[in-house]
Amino acid sequence: MKIRHVILTLVSILLCLTFLAIIFPKDGVSIGSLHLTFPSLKEVFSNSTPEYANIDNIVQQTNVVDNKTNKEQSSTQKDIVTFLYPNGDSTLLYSFFKHLEKSKQNKVRMLHYGDSQIEGDRITSYIRTRLQESFGGVGQGEIPLFSLSNIQGVSYKYSSNWHHKSILNKREKNFNNFGIMMTCCIPYTEMIVDSTNMDTTYIQSAWIELNFSQPVSNNLHLYCSSPKTFSKINISSKGTTLVKQNINQSENLVDILIPISQPIHSLRIETTGTIQLYSIDNSSDNGVYVDNISLRGSSGWGINYNNPELITKMANLLDVKLIIMQFGVNAIPQEEDKVMESYDFFRKEYSRQLAFLKKAIPDAEIIVIGASDRSRKKGSGYETNPNIPKLIQAQKKAAEENDCIFWNLFEAMGGNNSMPSWVLREEPLANPDFIHFNSKGAKHVAEMFYQALDVEYQKYLLFKQQR
Repeated sequence: MKIRHVILTLVSILLCLTFLAIIFPKDGVSIGSLHLTFPSLKEVFSNSTPEYANIDNIVQQTNVVDNKTNKEQSSTQKDIVTFLYPNGDSTLLYSFFKHLEKSKQNKVRMLHYGDSQIEGDRITSYIRTRLQESFGGVGQGEIPLFSLSNIQGVSYKYSSNWHHKSILNKREKNFNNFGIMMTCCIPYTEMIVDSTNMDTTYIQSAWIELNFSQPVSNNLHLYCSSPKTFSKINISSKGTTLVKQNINQSENLVDILIPISQPIHSLRIETTGTIQLYSIDNSSDNGVYVDNISLRGSSGWGINYNNPELITKMANLLDVKLIIMQFGVNAIPQEEDKVMESYDFFRKEYSRQLAFLKKAIPDAEIIVIGASDRSRKKGSGYETNPNIPKLIQAQKKAAEENDCIFWNLFEAMGGNNSMPSWVLREEPLANPDFIHFNSKGAKHVAEMFYQALDVEYQKYLLFKQQR
């Protein structure tokens, strides 16, 4: 091909691209599930790329994730983003810290509610490990018997005749016994018809098998109730019966002790009747536990659909003293260019959830973790979605309205345009969706939260010394 033909071809292509840049809609074009965008001439000829936050100091400060030799200095760093207290009452956590000091003799429980950012025990497991290093405790804590999210450390098998209930299922209009883990399993009678002789068999039993990735040595507790019928339950491991118990028809919450004399890797639960199974507690008799309760896709709404009396009973049995609420990124519109005028709708609904938990579990303080940074495409780079600051203010306001503590994760991770710095590092700390932390980044987030909590604990110890 002659040189002039090459030049003409290139010029033609450039003219076509220029024409597309002029006429292409600013908001892009949707074709089915595919959304197409095209840079404008201004974006093409502008070298302006969003300036990303420098998070080197943040990563260095939380380097205890991989090397805990820095543990001593973790709570003395000057630039830790600390908690914000309603009405400036910095003593709100003192009651929780008093319970922590007695954890060598008693059990102390924290509930960590969140969306997919904490799925698979990410963030939660690291907080749990850090606290158990200082205050004791062995075990994962509460484990749901069903979840729409990935559960770390356990896999499930079910017989076919189970109703799986979740607050995330909006069709559950006439049911509210979800328990603290926000899910419930209920067996139903399965009818099998033999077409050859028209015989009908009613299958009344159901079973669940749990397989643990790590051996379980603690005694376990199964939480259940049987409000509609008399029920029976048989719990075994590898054919050895551990518990055989009748459950009378009652609204009362039943705590079934499962004695473990030697480490087990699996558990089989067999039932008859319409028993309601909520969760299994894997914890020792003392220490601190942080339960991972991931509600994938949720903005934290719907928790108030639960039965408050059941929540109160379970919280008392589990010794719940602190609740962490970590939601937000799902409240950002999927359309990147959509900017909400106000997030007051979110504030009102989130406030309802916090008020429900405060009333149902009055002995527990609540820490609201603000939304993390979430990026949208901007030319050849990425920028903070403009809805994020509004959302965080709504979360902060909801926390204030309900006397809850607030921790600004957005600020802690670097603030505006910080997510690209987490994603684009040589060793990435977040996924390329520019929304979710990866497993390593989740540990850094957990360490930042732990350091903020430790700052308040050190203040509490100083307060005790000065009295």
